[in-house]
Amino acid sequence: MWLARCSAMLFIWALWLAAAPGVRAAGEFETEAADTVVATVNGEEISARLFHRRLIGKSSSAYSYFRERYGVSDSADFWTTRHDGVTPLEWLKKHTLDECVRIVIEQTLARQKGVIADISYSAFLQSLDRENERRRKALAAGEPIYGPQQYREDDYFDYVFTNMVIELKRRLGADELNASEETLRQWYELRKHELYSRDDSVVAQVIAIPYGRRDDLSREAARARIEEAELKIKGGALFEEVANEYSENQSGLERKFDEESGHADDRQRSLMRAMAMKLAPGEISPVFEEAMTFYLLKCIERESLGYRPFEEMVQGVRHDYVNEKYEEHIANLLTKASIEINRPVYDAIQPR
Repeated sequence: MWLARCSAMLFIWALWLAAAPGVRAAGEFETEAADTVVATVNGEEISARLFHRRLIGKSSSAYSYFRERYGVSDSADFWTTRHDGVTPLEWLKKHTLDECVRIVIEQTLARQKGVIADISYSAFLQSLDRENERRRKALAAGEPIYGPQQYREDDYFDYVFTNMVIELKRRLGADELNASEETLRQWYELRKHELYSRDDSVVAQVIAIPYGRRDDLSREAARARIEEAELKIKGGALFEEVANEYSENQSGLERKFDEESGHADDRQRSLMRAMAMKLAPGEISPVFEEAMTFYLLKCIERESLGYRPFEEMVQGVRHDYVNEKYEEHIANLLTKASIEINRPVYDAIQPR
C-alpha cells in the first residue's frame, strides 16, 4: 500500500512538471510516468501516462454528454457534481478505462500474433523518440519526409496503433478468421441488405433559383422566391408548372440520380443527391441550399436496383467479414478480461 501511494505521488509530481509553464522535466520523469501502472488487464499493465493522455482526449466528450443530458456547463465544481449518482469525473474515468482496456487487449493479441514485440508504453515512447530523431536528421540532410516534421505523442500513438490493428486483422484473416467461399456467400446473404444494396435510381423534377452571380438575385431575394414557389405548391399548384414559372431555365428540369451519376453528384451536388435519395415517388423535398442556389425537388420515379453481386464484391465481403468477426472476438476477450485497478494512482489522475 505504501509503495502504491508513493507511486501515485510520483505520478502527480510528474504531471505537474509536464503542465507547469516554463518547466521541462528531465528525461527520467517521462520514463517513470510511463512505467507507473494505473491498472492491469489479465496481468498486462496500463500505463498511467497512456490513461491520462486518453482521458484528456476524451474530456470534451464528458462536457458534451453532461451538457446535453443534464444542461450543465463547465464550472469550478463541474467534475465533482453528481447527476443521477455519477460525477463527470467518474464517467470520464470509466470510459477512459474501457478504452485503455481494449487497447491493451488488442496489443496483447497483436503480440501473440507476432505483430509487435513490446507493448509497454515506455517502449512506445522510445519508438516515438527514434522516429522523430530520424525525421530531424532527414530534414537536416534535405531528404523528403512524409507526414509531420515531428510527431506529437498522441498522434504517433494513434498512427502506430491503427497500423498494428490493420496488420493484426490481416494475419487473423489468413488464420483464425479465414473463411471459405461458401461461408462468405452465406454471410453475404445475411448482410447484403445493409452493406451491399445498390443505390436506387431516382428521377426528380427540380426548381433551382441561384443567387450572387452576375445579374442574379441576392441571397435574400432568391430565398424569398423559392419560398413563394413552395407556398404555391403547398396550395395545390402542380410542381412542373411552378418549376416552369420559377426555375432559371423555365423548363421544370428533371435530374436522374443513380450509381452512374454518383461520382459527379458527390463532387458537384452532394446535398441535392442526398435529398433526392430520401424521397418517395410524389414526395417533395423541403427547401435547401447548395452552391449558391436554393432548390426544391419532387421525386417522380424511383427504382430499386437490387444488390451488388457477390462475385464483384468478394474481396470487400472478405474484408467486412473479417472486421465483424474481429469485433466479435475482441468483445469476447473483453467480457473475460480480469481487470485490477491501482486505486491510489487511478484516484489521483485528474482531467486538468
